[in-house]
Amino acid sequence: MTDTLHQHLVTAEAALNAGRFDDMHAALDKVFAADPGSLAGLWIYTYGTPYTPGDKVLTRIEGFARQKALSAPLRAQLLFMLGKAYDDLGKPQRAFDAVVAANRLKGVRYDNGAMAALARDTLAAARAAPDLRLDARPPRMVFVLGMPRSGTSLISQMLAAHPEITNLGERIALGPALMRDGTGRNPHIAFLDGLDADRLEAARTAYLQGVPNTGIFVDKMPENYYFAWAIPMLFPDAQIIHMRRDKQATCWSCFKNDFRDGHRYSYDWGDLSAQYDRHLDFCALGAARAGSAWHDIHLDTLTAAPRATLTPVLKALGLDWTDACAAPEKSGGEMPTLSKWQVRQGIDPAMARGWQAYKPLIEARFGA
Repeated sequence: MTDTLHQHLVTAEAALNAGRFDDMHAALDKVFAADPGSLAGLWIYTYGTPYTPGDKVLTRIEGFARQKALSAPLRAQLLFMLGKAYDDLGKPQRAFDAVVAANRLKGVRYDNGAMAALARDTLAAARAAPDLRLDARPPRMVFVLGMPRSGTSLISQMLAAHPEITNLGERIALGPALMRDGTGRNPHIAFLDGLDADRLEAARTAYLQGVPNTGIFVDKMPENYYFAWAIPMLFPDAQIIHMRRDKQATCWSCFKNDFRDGHRYSYDWGDLSAQYDRHLDFCALGAARAGSAWHDIHLDTLTAAPRATLTPVLKALGLDWTDACAAPEKSGGEMPTLSKWQVRQGIDPAMARGWQAYKPLIEARFGA
């Protein structure tokens, strides 16, 4: 029974990531028939389903969340789900209260002071290192970076809809390529100490493992902003897109979601706000290095005028606009991110404005 249940969950999550929502629900029907309280099943359902009045799964989640014997982390997961459900139902106060309680109960530890010091040291080392540049050669890269929930998934799908562009997804490759171990210091700062062309060449080779040597490819790992200073050094002809979004909007969208893995700063509003500012510091150095290859794109602008916004990036790549870029929901591909449902619905300017119902609640609790 356990193996069968696990397989149904695997099938459901794979269907969710691929945007096959009917298949997802069919697999979840089997999950809930065996275990109506499957936490993994409830999570998949929540992030692949717009809740509507009378949803029986929501009723179950509410019932589970009221149980007094639940551990704090388990209750937090249920409250995150309720926050999303109440948001779908247009109940911002109930959603806000659930999200605040979920983050309080999550119990994640994050050393904001240590991260601030590391960021300062890394930026200082990057500024002090020689600004070396390798020769431009294939493949052609596009890096999409920014805070989570800022629109990186949307613009990557739009680019991937172009017949000449392939989306590599969120590659965990740039950070490891820029490490120098065995020094007893932070490996990224050590990489910058005594930097030379040979070390850069080795980093480029390590990063490109598994990437074809011809074509145009998108790497949409948002946290590559940490290494924005290095991208023009490794790939002088790369185009770098920094997705921007109002700070409160970005922070709220992160705060209301349970990422499950990573983004440990997102469970405390102060830590989250500080991380947003840090990401701007790294991007400022990247923009200074990249010059005209750096594109600051605001989510509101992208959704309101997709063609005008994306055309300069395509031109820099030697490509023309195609209407397929305005229909990212048709481009397919895996999308193992929290934006999987929104992006599959196509470009909707309202997706960038939904947070505004929470603005007075945010400012009343956390300040402006």
